[in-house]
Amino acid sequence: MSKLVKYDVGTNFDYKLFDIIKENDKDHRIKNVYGKLKNDGLQGGRAPSIIPELTMDQFTDYIKACKENDLTFNYLINPLCMDQNELDPDKGKAMRDFIHTAYDAGVRYFTINSPTLIKYVKKEFKDVFITLGLYAYPVTIQQVEYWRNWGVDEITLDHSFNRNFDLLRKTLKFYKDSDFSLRLIANNFCLKECIFRLNHGSFCSHSEQNKLSMDFNLINCTYRKVSNPKAILTSEWIRPEDIHYYEELAEETGNKNFSLKLVDRTRSTEFIGNVIKAYTSESYDGNLLDVINWPITNKNMLFTNKTAGNPTVPSANAAPPQLPPARFAERMDRSFLPKYGRAMNFPGIYIDNKKLDGFIEHFIKNNNCANSLCTGTMIEDGRECSYACDYCGKWAEKVISYNKEEVDEWLSVATEVLSTLQCGGMYK
Repeated sequence: MSKLVKYDVGTNFDYKLFDIIKENDKDHRIKNVYGKLKNDGLQGGRAPSIIPELTMDQFTDYIKACKENDLTFNYLINPLCMDQNELDPDKGKAMRDFIHTAYDAGVRYFTINSPTLIKYVKKEFKDVFITLGLYAYPVTIQQVEYWRNWGVDEITLDHSFNRNFDLLRKTLKFYKDSDFSLRLIANNFCLKECIFRLNHGSFCSHSEQNKLSMDFNLINCTYRKVSNPKAILTSEWIRPEDIHYYEELAEETGNKNFSLKLVDRTRSTEFIGNVIKAYTSESYDGNLLDVINWPITNKNMLFTNKTAGNPTVPSANAAPPQLPPARFAERMDRSFLPKYGRAMNFPGIYIDNKKLDGFIEHFIKNNNCANSLCTGTMIEDGRECSYACDYCGKWAEKVISYNKEEVDEWLSVATEVLSTLQCGGMYK
């Protein structure tokens, strides 16, 4: 019996990923890869400075290769904010012209968050499938239904659905007899109910194509996890070994249009390959952070060049390639950039994945997260609360380990960098 839960995989445009998929995806669960061009003039969900560079001809060849490997390609136009460019007389036209160009190249799947662009694409093309991206943040069935009525064919559900099995069950059951598709992101690593997610999404939307922006939110998010490892487990990722629970839920509800998105398209082929192997086999023996969106080492990051199908990935002993210049670098104190670079080189945290067996069962049987406060992450130790929960905290003590000296050193640097960013102290 074929598996009901399918996968969408981020691509860095390395052709080696086709071989990795072919070798590992024996059940043909990977139906789609997704990505976008760096210089398409459109915002996306990631800062464009870390996206591979391809010409339109190279991109067209890649779309052909996807078809030859029985994969569809989902083109991302998925920022939180488009800076009103859809309504700009020149930028709006350029945007619509590019969508036609992508269509002519063979793209029939788009991820779009803009209400006006959704309507335009559905009217302009009768054979295009539209996915609503995460940055629309649908958190209730009512919001899902709003978007379905607006014309989208698939919705990327908010992370809060991942461990809320009652809500997920109701949603899957409601749409089981339709062609409407639902999708979760399995291996993202956002803080639970993060209050900075809109700000961070807007930051990515407005990042420059060829310059690195100072990512306050990413360092702040990581600081909260590193300084309090309980927050690592409250983050709503789905580990490979727990996929079968979602498969069982799809079977129970009779929903055949359910998938999991695997990130991240800005990572190395080695990282994406490990993710593919782990989730197709539903097993990973090692550090869970090896397959979760946590950029801990240079080898897992993608450093791009202009050769399609051959993204530049440093070897273990090589210095990382030259990164794009930082935005406003010419106005910065020269001592700040090395500190920022150190803060972006996160410390090694080890989560023994196999020791997490059984962790998710609490959420399946007794998920009361929506009515609870997390002890240690939201409620300071020693403070009383009648609806406090420390379930994740107890597991953190069993499965997470790290080098305290390395962590303390990083926290010191990160504290200084965050403080500097807050007051603009990096400028001369």
